[in-house]
Amino acid sequence: MEFQIKNSTIITKQKSECLVISIDSGKSQSDFVKEIDKSTNGLVSQLIKSGDISHELGKTTLLYATSSNLKQKLLFVGCGNAKAFDLMQAQKVIQAVIKELLAKKIKSIAWDLLNVNHTNSLQIAKQLPQIVSDITYQFDEFKTTKTPAPSLTKVTLLVSEKSMLTKLTNNLLQGEIIANAITATKTIANMPSNVCNAKYLAEQGKQLSKVHPSLKVTCLGEKELAKLNMNAYLAVGRGSQNESIMTIIEYQGAKDKKAQPYVLVGKGLTFDSGGISIKPAAGMDEMKYDMCGAATVYGVMQAVAELKLPINVVGVMAGCENMPDGNSYRPGDILTTMSGTTVEVINTDAEGRLVLCDALTYVERYNPKTVIDIATLTGACIVALGHHYTGVMGNNDKLVAQLVSASQKAGDKAWALPIDNEFQEQIKSTCADIVNAGGRDGGTITAACFLSRFTEKYQWAHLDIAGTAWKSGSQKGATGRPVAMLIQYLLDQ
Repeated sequence: MEFQIKNSTIITKQKSECLVISIDSGKSQSDFVKEIDKSTNGLVSQLIKSGDISHELGKTTLLYATSSNLKQKLLFVGCGNAKAFDLMQAQKVIQAVIKELLAKKIKSIAWDLLNVNHTNSLQIAKQLPQIVSDITYQFDEFKTTKTPAPSLTKVTLLVSEKSMLTKLTNNLLQGEIIANAITATKTIANMPSNVCNAKYLAEQGKQLSKVHPSLKVTCLGEKELAKLNMNAYLAVGRGSQNESIMTIIEYQGAKDKKAQPYVLVGKGLTFDSGGISIKPAAGMDEMKYDMCGAATVYGVMQAVAELKLPINVVGVMAGCENMPDGNSYRPGDILTTMSGTTVEVINTDAEGRLVLCDALTYVERYNPKTVIDIATLTGACIVALGHHYTGVMGNNDKLVAQLVSASQKAGDKAWALPIDNEFQEQIKSTCADIVNAGGRDGGTITAACFLSRFTEKYQWAHLDIAGTAWKSGSQKGATGRPVAMLIQYLLDQ
């Protein structure tokens, strides 16, 4: 798909197959609409007046060649009140237009979208490639019949203000890079567990470093993890025939190579059966998505390299598989973590935090500026925030606020949850320092409390993506969230 931004005040001279025209609820339409109306001898204004062309948000009306002067197809889309046209409304409009274009097999368009409300045009330019990519994405690697490529191949956005052209073009390019990163994340996350294990994640990391020499990749297998006393991490994978491997991707973009890096740690449970505390059979197939945190790290690191960000970033994919076996760890076991903290295992299905706690201790060596872990950690987060918001918790209010702000800019919703000391009481153990599960009440927060015990030496935030990383049912598949939020956070830095 080719995207471009063009400075033009004349839409009828565009050579695209279809002209997409934004209609708002105001008494006076844009100059582009007036130009189209003149070219159609007043037909458009008549149709707007009669309501056949609607300003209702996302409502589309397609007209075929209307005169000898205008041979392009015309697709009108309602944008509501232009003054209130924000990022969320723009997303709905873009989705409606792209779906209509694909249904009609239109190949190229010119669109005046960025002129509806200049206040939000920069964000909209960044969002458009991501939305188009999401709608056209297909995971058909294992299908015998492949999905045909989408008919739409070129999108030209028209902007009347020449002074905005450079900034808009830069944002559009950023949007394409983010879209590619989200696609990469979704594809890895959608892989079945008989293909995607910790070794596969490690191989993907190595391949990424071959494409982007600015990335350095290190893979630590079970022998290396044992030398580091990462006993909690290793315990989770003991029942699996697939080796646990932690893959570290380092990027140095800052002028000062010793500058403190931003560290991302992704939970990479390539399959989670629950272990001895085995899960119910219904829906267990979706536990291949328990590595979406690691897949997110992969996508973000790809984007960081392509954007050539002037900061240092470290990404950790904590690959592992949780299976029941004669060698599996058990409820009642006590594990000594890399930090020396002891953990009583109450539930082997609360395994992600055991993998993460050692990985979070490991990254202390980088003297990080901030550390963000990303994990499909708790079903309780779905109860709290549904499938709409990623849960954000942490030990630094400024970092949490920055992540929520980035989520709003990126259109990738997140919501901050408290992490008060009262919740810490729920993870006390009678025979070890802490337990690995604090019960149903406040389950998302007590899981974060557990992780907080291993993050006291740096600024840390935890993203619980259990409700946002994938969809179930007929739309089953990874969403690629929260890649956009994290890239926006790094761009803000």
